[in-house]
Amino acid sequence: MKILLIGVGHWHTPLYLAPLLEQPGVEISGVSDPDIAVARRFGEQLACAYATRPGELHAGKKPDLAFVLGRHSDMATEVASLIAAEIPFVVEKPAGLNEAEVRNLAISASAAGVFNAVPLVFRSSGFVSAIRQRASGEKLLYADFKFVAGLPSRYHEAGCSWVFDRKQSGGGVLLNLGVHFIDLFQHLTSVDNVCCANARLANLQGEGDVDDYANLTLLNRDRLCRVEAAYLYPAPGGVFDMHFSARTEAHYFRTNGPGVIEISDLKGRRETIDGSTTNMPLYPLFVADVIEQVRNGVRPVADLGDMANVMSLVDDAYRIGGV
Repeated sequence: MKILLIGVGHWHTPLYLAPLLEQPGVEISGVSDPDIAVARRFGEQLACAYATRPGELHAGKKPDLAFVLGRHSDMATEVASLIAAEIPFVVEKPAGLNEAEVRNLAISASAAGVFNAVPLVFRSSGFVSAIRQRASGEKLLYADFKFVAGLPSRYHEAGCSWVFDRKQSGGGVLLNLGVHFIDLFQHLTSVDNVCCANARLANLQGEGDVDDYANLTLLNRDRLCRVEAAYLYPAPGGVFDMHFSARTEAHYFRTNGPGVIEISDLKGRRETIDGSTTNMPLYPLFVADVIEQVRNGVRPVADLGDMANVMSLVDDAYRIGGV
């Protein structure tokens, strides 16, 4: 299986590249990035073709699968090109600058029958699995997700300062991190009736013109979810200030850090179990799953249609909350 990596200057590239290199029968056939120095560095490291424009790499010989990263403002164009060429692809969230861009891509990919996956990886987390297994058939009443990541400096250090320019990124921490938890509420309840009841966004540290703090309340009729995301925690990459909780009809699920989930029931019984609660360990699983899905013609866990549903609420939150 020949893999094309687009926009390799993105800070998530290592999360995909490392597990791809461990997959049997997988070859990185080409890499691209608007910065030729970045493209060359990865191309030489991987001994593969490189270019500033991915079309130069798949015009003659199509890859079996492409991973689209890079600037959010480039994603719609890159994905549209892959759909036109009927190349299966993974596209990093948010897949575009707004719902309209992502929805149009979802419609086009569906009409063309092109495999597409979006790494809304928290769907595969131990926290969600615990809810599914221990509270099967129970209605979700309430959920709360707090995910405070590292300081903005980490994006500058990764060469991705464009994330603080709204024209290139489309938004800030809500669009980058908050989307995961908007998706979880839709995933655990439904899509049709979820609305953004309240949103407060702020630029607390003065980086560019995007939000570095977001707090919103989502409603699905009588069910409620609070999402809080920020770039405020002075910690290395992959270390977060995180607190998740969820109440179903008969259970309460809670985690205050990585790897441990507490489950309580209405009779006062309490237990703790091991399970993934952060996103970093989930990417190798995501990559392995996508490879098998493409090989076997199986639908992905999440696709552009799911991302468009999330982006609808993101657009609402930005209209309500501002920066």
